[in-house]
Amino acid sequence: MKTLLIYDRPVPLNRELHRHWRLRANAHFTYVATLNALPLVGFEFALAARDYPVVFAGASAAQALPVALVGLRADENLHVDAEGRWSECYIPAFVRRYPYALAADGERFQVVLDEAWPGFNTEEGDPLFDSEGNESESLKRTLGFLEEYQSHIRTTQAFVGELNRLGLLESRQLQRATSADEPAPVLTGLWMINEDKLKALPADQAQALLKNGALGWIYAHLLSLVNLDRLGARLAQRSASAASAA
Repeated sequence: MKTLLIYDRPVPLNRELHRHWRLRANAHFTYVATLNALPLVGFEFALAARDYPVVFAGASAAQALPVALVGLRADENLHVDAEGRWSECYIPAFVRRYPYALAADGERFQVVLDEAWPGFNTEEGDPLFDSEGNESESLKRTLGFLEEYQSHIRTTQAFVGELNRLGLLESRQLQRATSADEPAPVLTGLWMINEDKLKALPADQAQALLKNGALGWIYAHLLSLVNLDRLGARLAQRSASAASAA
């Protein structure tokens, strides 16, 4: 079973073991083709909301975290085609950080990479380390990105904690029919912000959300829900293409 969601064989980055490794550029996204939701952090909401429904996913409101909904059926990303190409939409940072990640190691985090990723090799691409064994400029940029992303994760977790403290998240199910011949899939484990409860907040609580920037993230989420119809249209189009090819 995969760990870290999309990583087949994550191992700690090792200066000696990976001394001569290189990373070949990749424009294919088969590694997320079977995910119907992709984690988001708060700073991405405004960008992601233009293309995807931004919702919250988890077994409970306390466990829920924001995601970009990219599919309406299990194991299907409607934004990745059969050749692994991404549609002309925003690519979440969770996807862009692959094949690297920061993984918890006690109270600290360590850099890991997916050794199974075929883009790693010793002949072509950006080197991980220079001839003296120091981090390459490319790797330094990657490490900076990972650290920034981890910081955004903490901020996002605090944001969701505030939503739960205020009781704003409510459980929702999604169902979108694609045709009369195919049963409409049902997605569960999703959470959305109840706008009526948001409007009913005392003035001081609403003001606090405005001042700390959370209100902007909230309305990015709410406005993004119009993309559910666009996602449904993608599913109908894919189903029709599959039927015509059969």
